[in-house]
Amino acid sequence: MTSKQNGTPLGLFTPIRVDRVSDKVSGQLKKLIADGVVKIGDRLPSERELSEQMGVSRTSVREALQQLEMQGVLEIVHGGGSIVRNITGREIRRTLEIFLERDPKRVLELAELRAFMEAWAAREAARHRTEQELEVMRGYLEEMERDFSKGQIRYDVDFKYHTEIAGATHNTIYLHMIDNIYNLIDFSVKVHREEVFTAREDQETILDHHRDIYHAIRDGNPDAAENAMKEHLAFVVREFRRKFFPD
Repeated sequence: MTSKQNGTPLGLFTPIRVDRVSDKVSGQLKKLIADGVVKIGDRLPSERELSEQMGVSRTSVREALQQLEMQGVLEIVHGGGSIVRNITGREIRRTLEIFLERDPKRVLELAELRAFMEAWAAREAARHRTEQELEVMRGYLEEMERDFSKGQIRYDVDFKYHTEIAGATHNTIYLHMIDNIYNLIDFSVKVHREEVFTAREDQETILDHHRDIYHAIRDGNPDAAENAMKEHLAFVVREFRRKFFPD
């Protein structure tokens, strides 16, 4: 039987907690980051702009930003606003760099890992990409087409193309994890494009692969996008292995 005091059951009421305004500000910012609306490396609006958009004082905004900085979510750049940080940390990046540098075996291992991760990413991008993200992908593809017509190789455009596909997954955990090894992938792509795929025929094959991936993502076809990315990176792994590890 429930105990009563003055005729009212005990335990019926719970304490009322009044959230500070700064907690609500930080909660809204964390939600935007968690949902992928604001991504790693993005710079937040200024304190003044945030206070105006949220209808709160700059003091509350400043407290919220400082709170998120302490939690490792943001990096406050004095005089330059606040930047979204990678929440998974950077120790793994520094350690892997030691093993990867100029070691073909480790570069091959990374290419094999990419084949698994990026096939999934292409599939998710076909499901979740926005028109703006698709336009950015198209822009990078057009740059690669112009480079091919001029006989140029710019590995950084290739890298940015794959980076945009990753962003189009809108999977925040994946984005924070993959960001940790993006500089390694950047190095991997550089090796592939400048040391392995130097023949024009190989460059044309890679360009065709990139077109197929783009078309599948554009058409919202997850199966085709996944298969196109698998074909692309299987080619990369196979040719890299043939060059550096011939039987």
